[in-house]
Amino acid sequence: MELTPNEIRNQKFAVSMRGYNRSEVDAFKNAAAAVLEEAKVAYLKLAEEKESLALRYQELKNLEETIKAAVVEAQKGAETTLSNAKKESELIIAEARRRRDDAIEQKYRKLAEAEARLEELEFTRRSFYIRLKADLGVHLKLLDTMNPEAPEKETKEKPRLDEFENDIDRIVEQFRLETGAPEEKKDEPTQNNDI
Repeated sequence: MELTPNEIRNQKFAVSMRGYNRSEVDAFKNAAAAVLEEAKVAYLKLAEEKESLALRYQELKNLEETIKAAVVEAQKGAETTLSNAKKESELIIAEARRRRDDAIEQKYRKLAEAEARLEELEFTRRSFYIRLKADLGVHLKLLDTMNPEAPEKETKEKPRLDEFENDIDRIVEQFRLETGAPEEKKDEPTQNNDI
């Protein structure tokens, strides 16, 4: 049975001869009603507070779920960004390596072309030197034959080709032997090989 504070205050008891003191009973009823009234007010406040806390709890729970979802989404975004950055860095590195390899290949190609050109020029220089030396030898022989004051030449033994110190001298000597050009005189100044 639920009693309200007013019901307690308004409750009437039958009067008997040997009953309780009326003023004490009324004072007790009023005190009990006041306590019950305070308890109900406290109960209502607690109920409101409970409802408010339940709403706040639900809001916080929703916020927590939102934060968790945001964290998961941020992690996925970070992983995607990291993955994309790795792929992009791998592409950049691959492109840099390709360019480096192309540059190295181009340098080697230019070096090979330069070496081939250098060999060609060296061959041309040697050929020019040999022809010039041979032509000079022929002209010297011609001049010697035209010189009326030249003494009779003694026949000399032909030098062997392995006695010469370098390839150009061997080639010149071979050419001289094949063409019959006169031998160079040792006391004459040597020709410059840097022509």
